[in-house]
This record gives sequence, C-alpha cells and structure tokens, in this order.
Amino acid sequence: MKLVKKAIDSFLFAFGKFSIVLVRFYMYVVYRPKAHFVDKSLQTNVLKEPCIVIANHTTIVDPPFILSVLRGKKSIVIAKDWYEKPSINWICRAANGVPCDRFNLDTEWALLAKKELKKGRSVVIFPEGKCREDGELNEFKSGFAFLARSTGYPVVSIGLDGKYGFGHRIHYVVDLPRKVERTKGVASGLDLENQSAQFRERVKLLKASALNHTTEGL
Repeated sequence: MKLVKKAIDSFLFAFGKFSIVLVRFYMYVVYRPKAHFVDKSLQTNVLKEPCIVIANHTTIVDPPFILSVLRGKKSIVIAKDWYEKPSINWICRAANGVPCDRFNLDTEWALLAKKELKKGRSVVIFPEGKCREDGELNEFKSGFAFLARSTGYPVVSIGLDGKYGFGHRIHYVVDLPRKVERTKGVASGLDLENQSAQFRERVKLLKASALNHTTEGL
C-alpha cells in the first residue's frame, strides 16, 4: 500500500511540474505580461540572487502569474488551508510551496522559507494574506519583514495591475532590492509593523505605476 501511495505521489508531483509549464504558457499567451523596472539593471534577471519577493494580491491568478513571469529558482508561501487541499496539494508541492497557517500563530513557515533561501531559491510572499478586488490594499502582515531582517536577504517589491480581463495586457513594476534593517531604539514588533507599512506604501505606488504603464517618479 505504501508503494502505491508513493507511486501516486511521484506521479502527481511530476504532473504538477508539467502543469506549471502549461500554466506559464497560458499566462504568456492570454495575458501577454509586460515588465517595467525601476532600475534597468534588474532586467537581466530579477532573481539572480535569492531574495524575498512581495506583491499586491488582487485575485487568485496573482500567484501563478508571479511564478510564471519571474525566472530563476523560487518558492512561494501558500496558506496552509489551501496547501492541504487534496485537489491542489500536488501542484502546491510542485511549485515548492511553503505552507503557512494564517489563522494561528505560526513560526514554522519562516524556518521552511529560510531553508528555501539557503538552497538558492527566492521566496514569493503576498503580505496581504488574502485577495482584495476593490483596488485598495489590505494591511501587510509583517512576516516577510521578519524573514528579511532575520536572514539578511533583500526584499524585492512588485506592483501588479491586477486586471486579468480578456484582451488586457498585464503590466507589472519591479522595484530595487531593499534590505530590512532593525531601527535602533524601536521595539522589535513595532519596528516590523512600521517597516511593513512602508513596504505597503511602496507596493501601492508600484501598482499605480503598473496601471499607468510607467516608472516615472519612482
């Protein structure tokens, strides 16, 4: 029985990898993504070095879109309640998903994400934790800032225009890598909240820039 289960798991994992290729093809054909860079030096390869990637979260299309357009080794933090669904667990594993319990205090995800970074994989995180379709951004959870500060890896912010309509070309803006340093004299928790809020404002500007198809003034 164990051999059968192992064989099924292996098949689903391989099928998941193949599905990721198909999803990437679909994203490029249907949404024709157009990247804009705050600094042209980023155009060669955003994920040349491991980093923590954050972006706004408008719909469930955002995660596969980000994974499709960013080249290089990467993992993605996924809500544990979604990761554990049998119907999609196979593709979550194939995408190097890192499960995170968004309803309870969870520190294990950060340890898993740290291991991914050490393996040379960038880690994609949507700090809002859930989709918001009204054009605004939810408050950012500070987990990504904690991970960045505790590991020393930089954060790369991305603003998505989020308009996945038929015939619309998706634009996204990629920011420069930024380190998260501890602010002297500020309590750790408050410091992370402040830094998260600053990154939220940055992503908000990048999203607005993506909607305007320009990086002027950033």
